[in-house]
Amino acid sequence: MEYRELGKTGLKVSVLSYGASGLGSIYGTSDEARGIKAVHTAIDCGINLIDTSPLYGGTKSESALGKALKEIPRDKYYLATKVGRYAGGVSDFSAGRIVASMDESLMRLGLDYVDIFQCHDIDFVSLDQIVEEALPTLRRL
Repeated sequence: MEYRELGKTGLKVSVLSYGASGLGSIYGTSDEARGIKAVHTAIDCGINLIDTSPLYGGTKSESALGKALKEIPRDKYYLATKVGRYAGGVSDFSAGRIVASMDESLMRLGLDYVDIFQCHDIDFVSLDQIVEEALPTLRRL
């Protein structure tokens, strides 16, 4: 597997990443055991960047991914998840919701930290809220 530096983050990530939205059954019913095996196979193949979101399957993706990663040493992968978009079409980029969302994601994933938090679908709220509230909150955390 080829790896590259991700911008100025210092993270050396695989050129292919694993998108875990399918673990949330957003494309139809998914078999959790099969999804967990897919995550393990991706990591075994050298993929070290995994992306998810609480939006995917109404948190199902993060929960299933947490089960998959339980047996994988934490230094074998980088994890990216998102804030701001949630099941039922809810968009909330307020500081309080971002902090709560981060804590909830960590709990579902069974992790102490996430490497990358992203603002998910910012076009559903005012740019002012993103610039004045969401980004400063993420920067502080």
